[in-house]
Amino acid sequence: MVRLRPFEQDTPHGRSQERYRRIALTTLSAFAVRGLGTAVGLITVPLLLAYLGKERFGLWSTITTVVAWATLFDLGIANGLVNCLAKAHGRGERDQAARYVSTALAALIAIAAILAAGVAVSAWSIPWERVLAVRGAVDAQTVRWSVVAALATFIIGLPLSVGGQIYAAYQRAYVANAFAMIGAVVGVVALLAALGLGAGLPALVLVFGLGGLVASALGLGYAMRVAMPWLRFRVGAVDREALREVMARSIPMFLFQVGALVVNETQAIILAHRCNLAVVAEYAILMRLYLIALAVVQLSTSSFVPSFREAVERGEHAWVRASFGHFVRVRVGLALVGGAALVLFGNPLLRVWLRRSDVWFSPATWVALWGMMVSVTWAGAHSDLLAITDRLWGLVVLVFLNATATVLLTWWLAPRLQVFGVVIASGAVTAAIFTWLLPWMARSVLGGRSDGGK
Repeated sequence: MVRLRPFEQDTPHGRSQERYRRIALTTLSAFAVRGLGTAVGLITVPLLLAYLGKERFGLWSTITTVVAWATLFDLGIANGLVNCLAKAHGRGERDQAARYVSTALAALIAIAAILAAGVAVSAWSIPWERVLAVRGAVDAQTVRWSVVAALATFIIGLPLSVGGQIYAAYQRAYVANAFAMIGAVVGVVALLAALGLGAGLPALVLVFGLGGLVASALGLGYAMRVAMPWLRFRVGAVDREALREVMARSIPMFLFQVGALVVNETQAIILAHRCNLAVVAEYAILMRLYLIALAVVQLSTSSFVPSFREAVERGEHAWVRASFGHFVRVRVGLALVGGAALVLFGNPLLRVWLRRSDVWFSPATWVALWGMMVSVTWAGAHSDLLAITDRLWGLVVLVFLNATATVLLTWWLAPRLQVFGVVIASGAVTAAIFTWLLPWMARSVLGGRSDGGK
């Protein structure tokens, strides 16, 4: 199944083989990217921690939370574009796909311009040292310029993000992964050079985002010039009806992003206010390991997701049911193994990785992290299926339920249990409710009749 030459796509069987070929290529390339990214992280995190110290490293981790919140300003357009393009691909509608891409890109360019003007006007009026609860550990100017640097890389990358969404929708994410590897190499070389030159925190933050910008720019240019030239940006293809269709999916996805960010990106800020930046740094290090393991789980199967929508549009529900079963089994199996590895080897790995013994976590924390990984993986698989097939509003309601509970539990548990309390708060609703409710909701997709395509 792993070959460069495509299969014929005139029959359900041929389309099934082609989907699995693209899934295999994307998965292998994604693991290569993740392996390179993990190696980069293993090299750079200890260097940055030693170079900056715990407080400044904790500040950097908190600033990344600000940038994560800034991603909301795309209004869900990038994610909505994937659904629209996957639908158009399933129906063979190239002209409509071109309208979706040009319209989404124009909208994101306009948003980026507005954000740039807003940052230029407001960055010096916001007391960032108070917002981020720095408490004198870092001077106000360094804090402000670090935030501006992080927001600048985000704003530049906002319209460039369309490239990755195009490849995902057309089940060619392996091409985007190749450019991501180039970007990772550029980024780490630039970061090491900046460290060697004694750069300050703002410069390091700016350089850290350089690799992603290079990868996104190369990927978008290649998509429009070589891989899929029918998607090339044209002002005449910017279309009000296309914008309406994209926004019909983008609005619930935007709201879902808001809820997901509350669930995943408020912990550092709450810890900064309820504890201190040293605890933020410890939490950031723990989550770095968790996210590496979770990324391996998700990368193993994330390339399935756009193909579900394409197959649904063709009426090939038998293929969807069979492939979704493979999707879930692989994800959950890897989560069980990855979580167990963290429980057994987490603290020794931290000592070797960080080359210091003052960062460690209790067995209860590692076990709680394992439980969260398995429940998030199981529930997330069903959530992905619902999202790609436009069953969005129910997910919006559930993510806000999760967000409310997570914030309240984190606020209450952080001063008492610190990092362990945050892990419990983050996974409680998913484990107790979503693990059974989301599979029940997904029956509406998996129960359709089929005309073939096993």
